[in-house]
Amino acid sequence: MGGLSVPLEGLHSGGVILRFPALGDVDAILPAFTDPELREAGNLPAFDRDALVASLGEMPVLAEMGRLLALAAIDAETDEVVGGGTLHHLDAERAIVEIGYFVLPRARRRGVATTVARLLAEHAFSLGIVRVAAYVNLGNTASERVLERAGFTREGIVRSLPVPDGRRVDKTLFSLLDGE
Repeated sequence: MGGLSVPLEGLHSGGVILRFPALGDVDAILPAFTDPELREAGNLPAFDRDALVASLGEMPVLAEMGRLLALAAIDAETDEVVGGGTLHHLDAERAIVEIGYFVLPRARRRGVATTVARLLAEHAFSLGIVRVAAYVNLGNTASERVLERAGFTREGIVRSLPVPDGRRVDKTLFSLLDGE
C-alpha cells in the first residue's frame, strides 16, 4: 500500500460526490478555513483564499505520500459544494488511516456528514486499510453523533493532541474496522 487515491470520477453515495476540489470550488470551501467556529470543529488550518488556491497544486503529492487526500463534498443534484472530507495520516505498515470532514452550515441536518464519513471509510477499506480512526474535539457532540450513525465505535479520550494552530486539545477517538 503506497499512498492515497480516488477515482477520477470521485466517490458517490447518498446524493454526495467526493472529488478533488477544483479552482471553481475555492470560494464555496473558503468559509471552512476562515470562519473560526467551522475551522475549530473541522481542525482545519487558517487559510485565506490565496493559501487555499496554492494548496490545490500540492494535493496530488500529499495524497501520493499518504499524508492527505482532501476532497470536496458535492451535492449530486445541484453540483453545489456542501463540505469536504479527508483521509489523512496513513500508516501503511499498520493499515490505519484517519478521516476528517466538515459540512457547510447551509447543508447541515441532511445526513451529509454521515454520508461523507461512511464513504471515506468504505473507500479506505477498498484501498486495503483495516482500521479507520476519527478524532473529535472533546465536547463536539454533533460530530460524535455523525460518527455513531456512520457505524464507528467510541473508544475513549486521547489527551493532548495537536491542532493546526499549535494548541493541544483532548479528543474522543472513534474507529471503524473493515467489515463493520
